[in-house]
Amino acid sequence: MNTLLELKQIKLHYKNYNTSVEVIKGIDLKIHSGEKVAVVGKSGSGKTSLIMLMGGLEKPSSGEIIFDQQSISSFSEDQLADIRKQKIGIVFQSFYLIPNYTALENVSLILEINGVGNAKQQAEELLVQFGLKDRLNHFPTQLSGGEQQRVAIARSMAVKPKMILADEPTGNLDSENSDMISKLLFEYADKNQSSLVLVTHDLKFAEKCDRMIKIEDGMIV
Repeated sequence: MNTLLELKQIKLHYKNYNTSVEVIKGIDLKIHSGEKVAVVGKSGSGKTSLIMLMGGLEKPSSGEIIFDQQSISSFSEDQLADIRKQKIGIVFQSFYLIPNYTALENVSLILEINGVGNAKQQAEELLVQFGLKDRLNHFPTQLSGGEQQRVAIARSMAVKPKMILADEPTGNLDSENSDMISKLLFEYADKNQSSLVLVTHDLKFAEKCDRMIKIEDGMIV
């Protein structure tokens, strides 16, 4: 199996006045191409920080991150943004949709940013696949929580990313919508052979993955 993402002795600390709080404490981890990995652990254990590091939304205090054969630890913000736009899809518990954009516009925007010519058509096809045919021109406030999360997932997958990072994607949803979102994520990852890294408290969700990693106090245990 090819390694898509590798973390080498990654540490992350935040400075708070005169003190330093270490959140990630020397993690080594490999994610293979097409692999599905669940990250579990108590609140405050460092799971979200780990996802942020993987997606280039946080820079490590020390150590090296290699993604798709490139060492990205010292990349500039612009370089990291380009990697995310083209190769990494991120799904959060909060949907982070643009409030004054319709569902269709929220998804087509990422395609337009990447210079895709038929962005609207591709976005529409994806939303229809996700069961949102009748919601294309609705704004986020006109959508249910499950519908908003489906739009957010469609947006993250629009560019066919090599890796999908999902941080508690079903945390705000009822069981029916949780099952639907789970199905969408796994089916999409299988179809496109994308790696999926999933932070979740739901063991039923986690057990569908190829392996499970437990984080405790900033370390893999």
